[in-house]
Amino acid sequence: MDLIEQLVSCSESLLEVLQHSADERDKQVEKVEQLLAKREKIIARLKQGSYENLHQHPQARKIVEMEQDIQKGLRRLYEDIKMDLKRWNEKKRLQQSYENTFSYVETYDGRFYDKRK
Repeated sequence: MDLIEQLVSCSESLLEVLQHSADERDKQVEKVEQLLAKREKIIARLKQGSYENLHQHPQARKIVEMEQDIQKGLRRLYEDIKMDLKRWNEKKRLQQSYENTFSYVETYDGRFYDKRK
């Protein structure tokens, strides 16, 4: 199997992992990281080799199309993680406000100042 076929198969498996929403996101992220590292090694070896006519390879168009889908999948995964983190921080803030109810009160001594003259 040459490098281009390895790149295609690795990209297909990465795309498959990204398209299926996993119940356990930690395992999904770990698998994505492994496949991205593998793809990076293959691409580095492709750059080292003498593949001048890579654009003329029959599977070059397929690789480009898969790359766009992979980018969309990675962006979606990033946004999902970002939203989960935002929800978690909001829950954490709400829990702290319930535990220490008076920490966010502006006036600590109960005085009121009238600003009118």
